[in-house]
Amino acid sequence: MNCMVTITLLASLLGSLAAPPRGAYFQAYRPPIEARTGDVATGTVVRQEPQTLVLNTNPCSGERDKQIVIFHAPFTSKNAEPASCPNGQSFSQITASQR
Repeated sequence: MNCMVTITLLASLLGSLAAPPRGAYFQAYRPPIEARTGDVATGTVVRQEPQTLVLNTNPCSGERDKQIVIFHAPFTSKNAEPASCPNGQSFSQITASQR
């Protein structure tokens, strides 16, 4: 093999290894949303403390596609209808409102 063919072959192999797999950008982790005054969200409780409430507003989606919304005091919360997922799972939910 001559040098030019070898370089071309190596470049094509390395280029395909360096490229991200198709759809990788669509499967990326969603950053949490900080609730602002007037925001309302319904979801499952991830963590609840006196000054902070963390909700997953997409509980049926699994770990990778969950959407986290963070409420900081002052906020109000009340029970909401349970989430029923296509796989048969059910999650209790609350609705929170940022003041």
